[in-house]
Amino acid sequence: MQAKGDSDSVLIVGAGPAGLEAARALGLRGYQVAIAEAGTELGGRVARECLLPGLSAWGRVRDYRQYQLGQMPNVDIYFESRLSADDILSFGFQNVAIATGSAWRRDGVARAHVVPMPIDAAMPVYTPDDLMDGKVPSGNVVLFDDDHYYMGGVLAELMARQGAKVTLVTPSAYVSDWTRNTLEQGVIHRRLAELGVDIVLNRTVTSVTSGGVATACVYTGARSDMAADAVVLVTSRNQDDAVWRELKARENEWGGNGIRSIKVIGDAEAPGPIAWATYAGHRFARELDEADIGDALPFRREVTALADG
Repeated sequence: MQAKGDSDSVLIVGAGPAGLEAARALGLRGYQVAIAEAGTELGGRVARECLLPGLSAWGRVRDYRQYQLGQMPNVDIYFESRLSADDILSFGFQNVAIATGSAWRRDGVARAHVVPMPIDAAMPVYTPDDLMDGKVPSGNVVLFDDDHYYMGGVLAELMARQGAKVTLVTPSAYVSDWTRNTLEQGVIHRRLAELGVDIVLNRTVTSVTSGGVATACVYTGARSDMAADAVVLVTSRNQDDAVWRELKARENEWGGNGIRSIKVIGDAEAPGPIAWATYAGHRFARELDEADIGDALPFRREVTALADG
């Protein structure tokens, strides 16, 4: 890790994967770092997701960095510190990283729906955030997975283990389709089947009605209705970037408050996998006070070539 540049202090707003990794790497470089976390614990999304079935190991993303930060006298952590744009402008830090994360959408927008789907207000609709807050629906539950990674399968397992009758509907030909890349897809499908989860592939939810959901085949458009007591939408996430947008709109005030740079990183910039958020935090820390490389790769890519002779 290179030594710090010509500035001294960094404020990191948010202690999720991006914020924690940024703080760890900046601390190693020698900056004075302060982390302002709105909640009462470190980790952001990993602190919540590691409590879900099968995901406990993901807490290591937080635990490793929490230990490392605890060894750094130049890093301070402040809990229950939700900051406004005025707060950030007035604190006097030379650099600021906005790592405020994201939240799951409640309107169904993702791959199948690029605009909000019709949702009857009479039907209870839940998001992954609701379930991670302990609001787990019971009875006959339809889960619409248009995220295609691990979350839909994990939440279906959570509800089934708590006694709900779960039907998982996905436009994909596979449950948790993306996990084929990590060789976990078959295990996920078998586990859900063993728990009694009804798996409906190649169908999309077209609307949420007062009595359940309307669905359509992704190939033929053939329609059918499914009854439900509650619906869980696992679709996409919205970045929590309100503070960043206000700060950007007040960019003319940065210099007068001693601020050299403010950057949005991780899920607050573009929601993605945990690894991407962690990398975004590391890249921010590596590139602070360095020459702007634009879109060039921040690492050397190995290229395979035949040797001469």
